[in-house]
Amino acid sequence: MNESIGLVTDSTADIPEDQVRAEGVEIVPAMIVVEGQTYQDGVGLSRPEFYRLLPDLVHPASTAAPSPSAFEAAYDRMLASGVGRVLSIHLSRRLSGLYGIAVQAAHRFGDRVSVVDSGQVSLGLGFQVLEAARAIRRGASWEAVQQAVASAGRRIRTIAMIEHLDYARRSGRIDWLRSSIGNLLHVRLLLEIADGLVRRLGQVRTRHRAIDELFSIAASWGAVQRLGVVHAVAEDDARALASRLAVGVEEPPLVVDVTTVIGTHVGPGCVGVVGLLR
Repeated sequence: MNESIGLVTDSTADIPEDQVRAEGVEIVPAMIVVEGQTYQDGVGLSRPEFYRLLPDLVHPASTAAPSPSAFEAAYDRMLASGVGRVLSIHLSRRLSGLYGIAVQAAHRFGDRVSVVDSGQVSLGLGFQVLEAARAIRRGASWEAVQQAVASAGRRIRTIAMIEHLDYARRSGRIDWLRSSIGNLLHVRLLLEIADGLVRRLGQVRTRHRAIDELFSIAASWGAVQRLGVVHAVAEDDARALASRLAVGVEEPPLVVDVTTVIGTHVGPGCVGVVGLLR
C-alpha cells in the first residue's frame, strides 16, 4: 500500500478555493505591505480594495515571503492530519526567496518533506500542484507523484500582457526592464515565464492588439490539457479570451483574478494565459 502524500504550496499558485478544498492542499500565504501595514495574502485586504488603493499609495506596495515558522506550521498540520510525506511546491526561486525559506523550514522534518521549485508563478505553479493532486488520487507512489510534477513543469507555458509597466519596474523582479522602461512607456509588453525567469516576447501599442497576440501565441501551442486565463481586475477581457481559447481544451478553462501579491508586481489590467500541454 502506498504511503499517503500531502501537498503544500503558496498563495501565488492562484488555485481556486474550491479546488484547494477539494484536493486538501495547504496554502502558505505570502505577505503584502501596504502603507506600512503587513497583510497575509488574501486576508484582511480584498482584491477590489487593494486595486482601488493601488494608484494613490504614497509608498508603493511591496511583498515579502512568509517566515520559516509559517512553513513549519503548514508541514506540522499536514503531517498531523495523517499523511506520511509532504510535497511542497512553490514559486520560482529565481523570482522570490520564498522557495529558499521553504527549504530551510523543511530541514526539521528530514525526508518527510520535500520542496520543489516549480520554475513558475500563478497557475503555472498551480497546475503543477493540481497534477500532483491528480496523481495522489490515483494512488501513485511518492516517486511517481514527483515525476508527475516534473512532467507538468516541462509542459507548462505562461505568457502575459502588462498594461502598466511602472509596477513591474518598481517590483525589481525583471532586471532588464529597469534599463528599458523609458522606451516602453507607451506600449503593452508581452512576457513569458521560462526557465524560472520573466522573458520578453514583444511589445504592441494597443491593448486590443496585445490580447490578440496572447491568443495567437496560445493557439499555437497545440493540444492543451489544462488552460487558465489570469487577470488583474480585467475579468471581461479574461473571460472573452478564455472563450476564444476553449476549443479543444481537455478541461474547462479557469479564469482567475490573480492574488494581490502578484498584482503588486504586474499592476491592474494585466492579462495572461497559462497552458499545460498534453
